[in-house]
Amino acid sequence: MAKRLHRINEVLKEKGKSGYWLAQETEITYNSINRYVNNKVEPSLTNLFRIAAALKVDPKELINS
Repeated sequence: MAKRLHRINEVLKEKGKSGYWLAQETEITYNSINRYVNNKVEPSLTNLFRIAAALKVDPKELINS
């Protein structure tokens, strides 16, 4: 199994937020957010920063090291 490169789903759960909420806050389509949350694709850096801003976390917190 491939290593998960980001923690978007985990941070959403920690913050008690949904993918739908994140899509509205970031103006990223729900389909894209859903693919990120389910680790089907990796977000671009631009979208990663938009997601971090909406979740009020440092972008580093969204990246697995």
